[in-house]
Amino acid sequence: MNDIIYEMIALTKKKLESLNIILSLKPRQKEAIQQENMEDMESILVNIQSQIGKIDEIDSLYKLKFNELKAIIDVETISQLDSMKYPNAKILIDRLNEIKSVLASLKSLDDENNIIMNEKFEETKERLKNLRQGQKMAKGYFSDYNGTMFIDERN
Repeated sequence: MNDIIYEMIALTKKKLESLNIILSLKPRQKEAIQQENMEDMESILVNIQSQIGKIDEIDSLYKLKFNELKAIIDVETISQLDSMKYPNAKILIDRLNEIKSVLASLKSLDDENNIIMNEKFEETKERLKNLRQGQKMAKGYFSDYNGTMFIDERN
């Protein structure tokens, strides 16, 4: 029983490490968005996606361990574990709360980054609109005349 809880603690530690790596990348992501640096954005997103892949694997293993725990002890949530009977349960609960805190921070940073990205997108749309208008005007001035041209000369 304690072995399962210990393994769950180890998994939550790995998840927390990956989440903290993502958290450390978010300010760099914000900077890359503000500077419209696509190379940095791509690199950062690849790193974030790599960590998300690790987290997905960890979550799958954690779920297996939790189901194993539920089969042995009649609990539906980790908070139902008796910390007197299972001292490591407190550590696990604390680690899960820490994960929730980091996830909340990540959501906040993502929301900020999304706002900036949407602003940049709107700016780009406006620039494209102005560029198209400029192209239409240029076509009007420099269009080919296939017929004859009348030139009014007055002396």
